[in-house]
Amino acid sequence: MGPDLGYAALALLATTIYYIAFLVFRISARRMEPLRGSRPFRVARLMLTDPIWLGGGLLLFLGLGYEVVAFSRVPLPVAQPIFAAGLVLLVWFAVRFLGERLSRREWASVALFVLATVLIGLSATSGGEVRAEHTLVGTLKSPWTMMAICAPALVIATLVWLVGDRRAGGRHARKLAGVAYGLGAGACAGLAEAGIRGISIVYMDTGSVQAVLESFYPYLTIGAAAIALGQLQVALQRCRIAIIAVVLTVIGRTYLILGSTVLFGEDWPSEPVPFLLRTGGFALALTALIMFPRHEDPGPPDPRPAGGDRYLPTVR
Repeated sequence: MGPDLGYAALALLATTIYYIAFLVFRISARRMEPLRGSRPFRVARLMLTDPIWLGGGLLLFLGLGYEVVAFSRVPLPVAQPIFAAGLVLLVWFAVRFLGERLSRREWASVALFVLATVLIGLSATSGGEVRAEHTLVGTLKSPWTMMAICAPALVIATLVWLVGDRRAGGRHARKLAGVAYGLGAGACAGLAEAGIRGISIVYMDTGSVQAVLESFYPYLTIGAAAIALGQLQVALQRCRIAIIAVVLTVIGRTYLILGSTVLFGEDWPSEPVPFLLRTGGFALALTALIMFPRHEDPGPPDPRPAGGDRYLPTVR
């Protein structure tokens, strides 16, 4: 019990650091000139030359490093509620200290997501240990499986970036809410975390760094994380961090579990109660996502002069 609690505490520390990095990225985004997803290399240059963003990146990778260790000892469904606890703290911070406001509908969506993660956590079973032999051989023998896992995340991210950069005309045009950007960044973040889980599984079973480097997982993690970070930075300049973080987490954790089921042979619970809990949790997560408004409330005209903050929505 002691070691399990220790790794659970490490998972909580990892997700706390992870979301603190979000706050640092938001500070960086407010200082940057307007970012456009259709110019990814320019976005990358502005990010990599900004010392505040680099500080947030160090925090993020520190959190991900702790997450690798926690993943090696904590079952994925059990880790879900732990990660959600950090999200709740971030939403509270955004409302309490950043002046963001959520509508009743948005609060209801957040509550549904928290309940969904609890149900998924309760669905955890003790069977089905994953071995490196399965992950390595499966990756080498089934390249189409890897493509099937990667393609949806990349397509979603590309479409959201292109749609987000379209300038809606008209007097009553409204900006996209964080839901759209959270979809794109979350899908790639979930894909990157599936890669992290693969790294931890391969290393724990082989004890070899070379085996890790010879697998597909480090490169999957780096590529997907780069796309997710770029889209996240654009989103933080335009939308509320509370909405972005919630949707990103909903999509990311869902993609992580589904990807792990395919990549690592992790079985869906077969016993009636765990099966219903897991299925009900995913259904509630999907409901929470559907309930989020797709556009920001334009609110009254913003009297502030034009600048980097013009992409930040007026929140009531």
